[in-house]
Amino acid sequence: MSFLSGFDISGYGLSAQRFRINLISSNIANANTTRTDEGGPYRRREVIFKAQDFSDLLAQQMQSNNGFIKNENPIEDPTSAKFPKPPLMSVSVDKVIRDDSPFKLRFDPSNPDADENGYVALPNVNPVVEMADLIEATRAYQANVAAYQSTKTMAQSSIDLLKG
Repeated sequence: MSFLSGFDISGYGLSAQRFRINLISSNIANANTTRTDEGGPYRRREVIFKAQDFSDLLAQQMQSNNGFIKNENPIEDPTSAKFPKPPLMSVSVDKVIRDDSPFKLRFDPSNPDADENGYVALPNVNPVVEMADLIEATRAYQANVAAYQSTKTMAQSSIDLLKG
């Protein structure tokens, strides 16, 4: 593995965890939102990541034709026994899903969003779960920062050895 790919892998991880932290922050900020543009209370959102290996990235580049010559020959299946398993090269946001668990109901007949029985539907956001997810995402972000720093230190040591 070259140093540049080490930086890239850490960068992809940092980007993915930053997206996750922003989504969790949005969930926490909307924990009491009872009216949204879609109608009804806010629904909790979660992110699904997708790990991409070298063969996925190569196939995407060949299909998109972004400065690359399009290969008319199909790529041989890299998962066959003939090829070793390619290393993971990237992580990306696959999709953001909506949590369709039921809303919490609170009796508050004076609220303008109350139904005919006086109950207000509150978002399905649990602050304790969100804080646990936020701690997990923050620690994953910190681990990627540490990996980036280690790669930087190794690269600097290599340059120092080459100079001296």
